Amino acid sequence: MTETRLSVRVDSTTKRNAEAVFNALGMNMSTGINIFLSRVANTRSIPFALELGGDTLENLMRDAVKIKLSTATASGTPIALFDDAQNRPYLEYPDGRRVYDLD
Repeated sequence: MTETRLSVRVDSTTKRNAEAVFNALGMNMSTGINIFLSRVANTRSIPFALELGGDTLENLMRDAVKIKLSTATASGTPIALFDDAQNRPYLEYPDGRRVYDLD
């Protein structure tokens, strides 16, 4: 299995609190994050409910996608998005091209 490094920005209080939980469970931060990512990959879903009520979550997701789009466009990397009209995911490239066949 090839390993890769992952860098994530997180609030210092959140990091400290998560480390305390992972330590209490007998693991370190890396193991805890690997468990989370494995669950996401295996189930193809987030392993907990995402709730904010109304369309607030949708607005937050759109803002996050806009940030990712501007970063990806600058680097030439495609990003994964979801087409609500076609009800399926796609990759969008900086040139505007969309690729729907992700398998």
